[in-house]
Amino acid sequence: MTDRWILKAGMRVYPGAVWKLNPARKEIALTFDDGPEPEVTPKVLDILAQYALQATFFCLGSKAEKFPSIVRQIRDQGHTIGNHSYSHPNGFLTGLKTYTADVEKAHAILQTSLFRPPYGRIRPLQYKLLSENFLIIFWNVMSYDFHPGFTPEKCLNHCLQNLENGAVFVFHDTLRASRNLLAFLPVFLDTLAKQGYRSVIPGNAIK
Repeated sequence: MTDRWILKAGMRVYPGAVWKLNPARKEIALTFDDGPEPEVTPKVLDILAQYALQATFFCLGSKAEKFPSIVRQIRDQGHTIGNHSYSHPNGFLTGLKTYTADVEKAHAILQTSLFRPPYGRIRPLQYKLLSENFLIIFWNVMSYDFHPGFTPEKCLNHCLQNLENGAVFVFHDTLRASRNLLAFLPVFLDTLAKQGYRSVIPGNAIK
């Protein structure tokens, strides 16, 4: 989970970005990064359909270009597409023009007003320029499904320990994360359903 001081600092540096949702509502956001991938994303969609839960898929433009049918499938099943850049650059290590051009290249493919910086790393000037056209979505609970040191049980426990009103969760519909994700996601979603949580789209939840 994002440390509280990082969350507070981030909210100061990036005003107007979404880190959490309204804590007064029993709502959370399910978000998936770095897809789509044909071996993983359709399976995630099937799991979400079992629980009738909405999610936001922050897609890489390079992958969406290769697998446009999966992007259509995501939208057709009632989910939302977000921009996660074209090539996944680290904003701290990338110049302004190169970084914004990469995001715009992805936008030409994805056509969405939501953007999540890869790694959560974006310089203030990059943020300032991109926030003129995009709502920037961060998170406050990382599932660590991609982490080789995490098991499905550890991912599940971490997400459950940080489950609270307004939480924004990050998962990854990638081959690297699939071993953990596909094992624990159904159990986590079942818990959400039993506890009466609604999943919402970050951009819609703040209106």
